[in-house]
Amino acid sequence: MNSVTEHGPAVMETGVPILEMRGIRKSFGGIDVLHGVDISCHRGTVMAICGENGAGKSTLINVLGGVFAPSAGEILIDGRPVSFSHPAQAKQQGIAVIHQEFNLLPYRSVADNIFLGREPTRLGFIDRARMDREAGAVLARIGSAIDPHSACGSLSVAEQQLVEIARAISENARILVLDEPTATLNDAETHALFRLIDELRRTGVALIYISHRMAELRALADTITILKDGRQVATRPMAGIEIDEIVRLMVGRAIEDFFPPAASTPPGAALYSVSDGAVGRLSAISLTLHAGEIVGVAGLEGSGKAELARAMTGVLPFSHGAIRLFDGGGAPRSPREAARRGIGAIPEDRKGEGLGLVQSLRDNCALTMRALAPFLGRASGGGRGRRPIDALLDGVAVKAADYAMPVGQLSGGNQQKVLFARWSGIAPKVWIVIEPTRGIDVGARAAIYAMLRSFAEAGAAVMVVSSDLMEIIGLSDRICVMAAGRLVAELPRGASEEEVIRHAMRQAPVAAA
Repeated sequence: MNSVTEHGPAVMETGVPILEMRGIRKSFGGIDVLHGVDISCHRGTVMAICGENGAGKSTLINVLGGVFAPSAGEILIDGRPVSFSHPAQAKQQGIAVIHQEFNLLPYRSVADNIFLGREPTRLGFIDRARMDREAGAVLARIGSAIDPHSACGSLSVAEQQLVEIARAISENARILVLDEPTATLNDAETHALFRLIDELRRTGVALIYISHRMAELRALADTITILKDGRQVATRPMAGIEIDEIVRLMVGRAIEDFFPPAASTPPGAALYSVSDGAVGRLSAISLTLHAGEIVGVAGLEGSGKAELARAMTGVLPFSHGAIRLFDGGGAPRSPREAARRGIGAIPEDRKGEGLGLVQSLRDNCALTMRALAPFLGRASGGGRGRRPIDALLDGVAVKAADYAMPVGQLSGGNQQKVLFARWSGIAPKVWIVIEPTRGIDVGARAAIYAMLRSFAEAGAAVMVVSSDLMEIIGLSDRICVMAAGRLVAELPRGASEEEVIRHAMRQAPVAAA
């Protein structure tokens, strides 16, 4: 679970805001996307912007970053009107936008990326020694020891994000926009980012923070602006608004309405049983998944919860223990074997491990069926061949202009639905799902939660591994807590957040129920 520490609020300035966007409207082809949005930021503060996918967040940020010109309204920097026809003009005003998809050259060095287009020169040639030295200095300023000579493609996601921030700092950014910055970070990396945000606000940088993670907004933001359908529905001090109200303003529903009801019948037959399982850091794992139930697996970063899912799906198969599946066989020894035997697996990183982003929705959806039964998974060859694939995508309510479009052009929620559609084609008896709603807005989350419950109601066993504690508590019929590679507790539905955290922070294992 992501453990978010409360960070002290900044001292709010009372003078002229560093940034104002007044009455911003934007239309595309006669369709209004933004309807008169007003925001303002002061130096040394963090303003959160939240809303469902399609609420207008990206369009607003692209207007600020000079990608789009507003159809109406004005932008003021330090009280002076400005206008941008190119992102370079926004950068000249000290505005830096760090998108979810990084804009780095993977085969160039860190120093090259930080000073791209602004390389220091000496006698008409690039002064590499100076560039490396200054890159190292700006990285040190944000608390990073990344080697300026390293190729950006060799860095972790968190390190690449630091390079993006270092580039913004080297450009003297005074307004920094972070779009879903923790979507792919672990707990340690998230805390390091939060420390950096605190340091930046102390130096007077104004930050705009876009996230679906309510706990992060509570911990970081001074103010929050909520968008819905391109309209600004509220701007409030963060200290004066509850998370439940934020959710209601975003989607028109209370937070408890996002989770489906508990199982309507008692758990059925055991479909996946592990007794004294071990591999790598995992040891003494005893767990049974039953038909008709959702089992949530919680734990701190490094607890072994993701490793447990990988062991059960054959990615890193158990090396010890008694494992028995519904078909009478033992542990799957590979992901292909697990799929063939009826285990559906949704990976943690849908973009890196699950989807071919440049391939069509149909090709992605057909992938598992093609591997297991090629004659069932042909997504080409005319309408007749596409019909069963389209039915799977229809069944999970994927929203797309065309199922032939690249899946990478979809929102995160719709990308995740494509993965569920893929596995639905083989009707798994066991679903093992890691971080099902990471980087997905709250409206799409409700649809995914309902989908997981429908799998269980149809007789499957569902195991959900998640860092989102609210998700685990609201969705699960049983909660398993991991710590130090062991299962340390099994708790009933409705267990409190405090109880789950208390077990997650302990090291001594207890017998599984």
